[in-house]
Amino acid sequence: MVSSRKSCSKDATEDAELIARLRQGNPAAMEYLYDTYFDRIYSLVFNALGRDQTAAEDVVQESFLAAIRSVKGFRGDSSLYTWLCSIAYRKVADFQRRQVRERRHRQHVEDIDSIGPGQLSRIKASVPDMAEAVENREFVEKAMSRIPQDYRQALILKYVEEMSVFEISQVMRRSPKSVEGLLTRARKALRADQASPVNR
Repeated sequence: MVSSRKSCSKDATEDAELIARLRQGNPAAMEYLYDTYFDRIYSLVFNALGRDQTAAEDVVQESFLAAIRSVKGFRGDSSLYTWLCSIAYRKVADFQRRQVRERRHRQHVEDIDSIGPGQLSRIKASVPDMAEAVENREFVEKAMSRIPQDYRQALILKYVEEMSVFEISQVMRRSPKSVEGLLTRARKALRADQASPVNR
């Protein structure tokens, strides 16, 4: 029992010393942290991610980088290993959320690619100020083919898929404010295309 208490005390002292060195940006301390805890953190992440070696290696690297960046916030309420585990679990959750978003993104891209030309005519009635300016479906289809891909995707998600700005931001992995700006530029691009004598 006494031996166990001494061991815990020794571990806590070693943790405190290592944290102090890490906070100073000591390269040797960073290397020691990585060498000491890599195998245990890797094993945890590897199993949490269904034994996906490549994904586990990426997440472990992210976990150690996050630990080094946030070491000044370590309060010592837990052991250093427990703290590293909590960071690793957060990174696993981040990775899994990214995977879900990427799957949704790929699905939406596939959905967009499979949209028939006729569906694009809905944009004519949906984009403000475009209904009178655009005379026919063929014009919309041609105009959509000429604007940048991200403009086209944003417009289709908004007016064909009828997504909210927030939902589009998740699919396109942009901030909602960025999506609003993208939609504004996309609508302007369509208007400019319609106004161009070359495209009449």
